Amino acid sequence: MTLIIALKCKDGIVTASDGQATGFSTGGPIRQKIQKIFKLTDNILFGASGSVGTVQKSKEIFERFTQQLSNKFDLDIRDQIRQSLFQIMKNEFDRHKAFHGKSEGAPLADILICIKLKNGNCKIWHITPDCAEEFLDELGYGCSGIGDTFAYTLLKNYYSPEMDIERGKLVAYRVIKEAIEIGAFGLGEPIDIWILNKETGEIKELAKEEIMALDDALLTWRETEREVFKKIYERK
Repeated sequence: MTLIIALKCKDGIVTASDGQATGFSTGGPIRQKIQKIFKLTDNILFGASGSVGTVQKSKEIFERFTQQLSNKFDLDIRDQIRQSLFQIMKNEFDRHKAFHGKSEGAPLADILICIKLKNGNCKIWHITPDCAEEFLDELGYGCSGIGDTFAYTLLKNYYSPEMDIERGKLVAYRVIKEAIEIGAFGLGEPIDIWILNKETGEIKELAKEEIMALDDALLTWRETEREVFKKIYERK
């Protein structure tokens, strides 16, 4: 299971994920730690939820097109990518249905691409399991995977298009952390956070020490909320 989120900030993009996958053995499902966000080039981050195998095949498609995608982010190259992805999804769908006699549970992938364009703008590109596409510029954030409804609920309250990357990292950490603690079965730590900074051009994965600092900041945030609520309640 997976939860991935991407937040468009005024100075770039923050993307985050949980770190657990569910594998299968002859004895039943097993937990595995796994990386879910990948740097493809100096301006592209790839993340996807769904079947591990299908996500891996989807990542290979993007790796095949990274040079063209970095140079020219137009409809033609996007359609080529989606057509290649569609063939993978259709093959997995048909195989699953032929073997199990039903389409439910087919091992598909839901993809979030964070990209910095040559003009300096950053985009969150969402490709659904049926290979439809959408850009999340207007909404400002995207979620993929189990617990996405829970994540959308939190982001509706916490997200602002005026937030910078520093604030975005803390919001992203809180959303993933609370989804793991409360929101959804099959999610787990470690939490992985990446930034795409449009000012410096840097793509960076946060180190363990930076994640620990976010955890300390989250404790302060929660305590502040409790104190504010207490004061509001005491006025009544």
